[in-house]
Amino acid sequence: MRKKIGLHQKVTKKRRKWPWILLTLVILIVIGVLSFWLKYGYDIKNTIADGYSYSQGLKASDFHPKNATVIYDRNGKELKKLSQSSSNYTPINEINPRIKKGLVEVEDQRFYIHHGVDMYAILRSTVSTLLHRRTEGGSTLTQQLVKNVILQDQSQNLTRKLKEMVIAQQLEKKFTKQQILEFYINNVYMGHSSYGFSAAADYYFSQNQNDLSIDKVAVLVGIPNNPVYYDPVSAPDRTVKRRNMILYIFYQRGLISKKTYQTARQRPLGLKINQKKYDNDVSNNYALNYAVFNATEELMKSSGFTMQYAFKNEAARKKYDASYTQEAARARGQLMEGGYTIRTTIDMNVQNQIESIVNKTYQAYTGRDAHGKLAPQVSSTVIDNKTGDVIAIVGGRTTSGDQVNRAISGYRQPGSTAKPLVAYAPAFERGYLPQSTVVDSAVGNVHNWYSGYTGKTTVRHALENSINTVAYKLALQDTNYSFYDDLAKMEFANLRPVEDKNAIAALGTFGTTTTEMASAYSSFSRDGQFIHPSNLSSIYDNDNNRYIYQNTHMKKSVYTKNASYMMINTMQSVISDGLGKAAALDNYKYTAGKTGTSDDTKDSYFVGMTPDFTIANWTGNDIPSSLTGTEQGLSMKTFKAEGEYLVDQLKQKDVNFKKPDTIDVDGNKLTVDNKNEHPSIQDVIDTYFAKYTKNQTDKNANRLYNLDYRIIYHLTKKEEYKREDKVQAAIDKYSDTPITKEAQYNKKLSELQKIRYLNANVKRQSAKNDFNQQILQLQKELNLSQAMFATAKDNKKIAKYEEEKEAIETQREQKRQAMVDKLMPQYNAQLQKVKEAYKNNDSDKADQKQKLIDIMNEIRSYGGKVDDVKINVETSSDNSD
Repeated sequence: MRKKIGLHQKVTKKRRKWPWILLTLVILIVIGVLSFWLKYGYDIKNTIADGYSYSQGLKASDFHPKNATVIYDRNGKELKKLSQSSSNYTPINEINPRIKKGLVEVEDQRFYIHHGVDMYAILRSTVSTLLHRRTEGGSTLTQQLVKNVILQDQSQNLTRKLKEMVIAQQLEKKFTKQQILEFYINNVYMGHSSYGFSAAADYYFSQNQNDLSIDKVAVLVGIPNNPVYYDPVSAPDRTVKRRNMILYIFYQRGLISKKTYQTARQRPLGLKINQKKYDNDVSNNYALNYAVFNATEELMKSSGFTMQYAFKNEAARKKYDASYTQEAARARGQLMEGGYTIRTTIDMNVQNQIESIVNKTYQAYTGRDAHGKLAPQVSSTVIDNKTGDVIAIVGGRTTSGDQVNRAISGYRQPGSTAKPLVAYAPAFERGYLPQSTVVDSAVGNVHNWYSGYTGKTTVRHALENSINTVAYKLALQDTNYSFYDDLAKMEFANLRPVEDKNAIAALGTFGTTTTEMASAYSSFSRDGQFIHPSNLSSIYDNDNNRYIYQNTHMKKSVYTKNASYMMINTMQSVISDGLGKAAALDNYKYTAGKTGTSDDTKDSYFVGMTPDFTIANWTGNDIPSSLTGTEQGLSMKTFKAEGEYLVDQLKQKDVNFKKPDTIDVDGNKLTVDNKNEHPSIQDVIDTYFAKYTKNQTDKNANRLYNLDYRIIYHLTKKEEYKREDKVQAAIDKYSDTPITKEAQYNKKLSELQKIRYLNANVKRQSAKNDFNQQILQLQKELNLSQAMFATAKDNKKIAKYEEEKEAIETQREQKRQAMVDKLMPQYNAQLQKVKEAYKNNDSDKADQKQKLIDIMNEIRSYGGKVDDVKINVETSSDNSD
């Protein structure tokens, strides 16, 4: 009996514990919910309010075809009209029934049940991700329509998703299911600038969407999930697998019979690409092609995409590149779809003249490579130093059968033209002067273009003669690798990941384009201030009556004004006394520049500038191979012709580069005297920025209150300021938690993206621009922090890099010696021919002599030694050198 009582008491005690455990769990859940609401409640309420506000103005016409995108030159003349890339808008009752049914079955099976948001699908997606580690979409067709057509925002964050869900539910109240399905089918992006199933059917199969067989319907239904990954043109194997999976779903859901399924899955893709229907080709005009490239990137930015130039490792770069490719395709398709007015700085008279000069310079070279392209090739970019605008751009020798714009996509090594950016300008910032003494001596496996070393020399002389060892030593002294951050600031898009930081970059071992090089050098003319290169003035969204982009020529500080002037002054000596003499302009004496040649003379670069403009030229073969001595000189020869034309065209005054008050010049000697510094207008504005802003704000308050946010967007002052307060609150919140470790980078980057998204809702342009400046500064600080974290890791790898470097240089030296050994028999044979020709007074003796000179120059370019030869014959004597 006692045992039973004891057991009963134990059971009773256990039962009494359960209510307390349950109560504890409830309290913890309530506390968790309250904590979450206190932290995110304000943002959630505002996002929901924004969603309701946004959805109120939506109408059916917002989903119908847009007017064509038109591009204008600097004088307002129409350059190009981009026809709509989609077929005519197709009403729901004219859409192929198999497309309607199949799309719903594959993408949103509960489409006719939910009210815009499917909580069951979201729960299923979450469980699948957690249990099976497999991502399944939880978004409805309505949500996808909101994201891609209304918000045009691909960012991944809670507020965007919440806003999307709110608008989706409001959309379902405003339109019928059939209307929403019609909007989706006509607007979904299908790849290759095609929007909607009608456009896709016409592009991929050259057929009307109503005439498609079931296997082709399945191909199209499979594309929206990922238009790049399931691209029928570039990924046919993946597309076939996706098609067959969708055919199986059709069979399972009773849309087709088993026999139809088995027959259809055996068929080939049956592509019949229709590329000629729309005249959207801009590849035959380099300036126009560049404008579309710029407009595409600006649309990407306006949709939440963040451009990135520095990467912590190769995996991060590949991930970014894949994201960039997908978003660029989407944005370009959006541009081609129409609805935009694009104004540019293009002057076709100047553009055509620069192209003519380039073609005339290269006209004697008529050879072609294995792909039928002219060889050697060329790219050239001209920058207006005052504005940073691209005046002219040449991406090759012809656009006939050659659609590559090498000035923006031809990434090749710049050789020694990298030295001012990577080695010398940072050295000047650290206290070096042009007359400072440096030593040309052995270091690592770096060799000069000439044999041996010259010992003590000056910085000026080292740059004039492009001494590799000095540039490398100066870059090695930059232990913080500030040059890497400088290049990233100036938007060099093909830098090695942060883990591969290396002073060897001073010798131009990274890939770049003439547009990147010209804009970077142009910064020296603006006291070290970089301006993003572009030939756009603005992009206007006609359907939403707003500017997507306006070129404010925003400046980013990269180099100090003292270092910038010393860099220009030293590069002037390259033209007057160094290797760049052939680039000197006959009609203008104040010219600066730098030559550059990559290993094995596969690339020839020259970047030159006057106070008004900067030109970067590249010569090389698309299939990299060594250039002849004459071909190497084409980049300078082209600069000379272009520069002399631009001096006359721009009516450039014969005035030297502007010297800062802090620099004293005595011949070739430059000294810094900060006592002479007189603040510029910009310095005053920067110093007293807060006061200046307040005065200007007070002065213009009444006028600003009655401008765009009120007239165009019909917002009250209270409504507009509420939006601005959200942005400022988000910036303050971001700044209150500074980054302390590298693992926080992605989170901070996401927070910045959220701030950009909030700023997109600000309609008062002055406030929007001010926030943009703050966001840009925060982004710069974040990038700098990331670079600093990464630098700590890199120092451990220097020894390994040095070993690899030594092995590479040894291999290169062996290759150079092999080339010298190969050329020496040719030299000896040609020398004999020259002697015989002069002895016999042959008519081709001058040609034979030139061939000898070319062989001697080539031997010397590989480090070989060949003495100057004096030819003595009875009838004549000559020297070859």
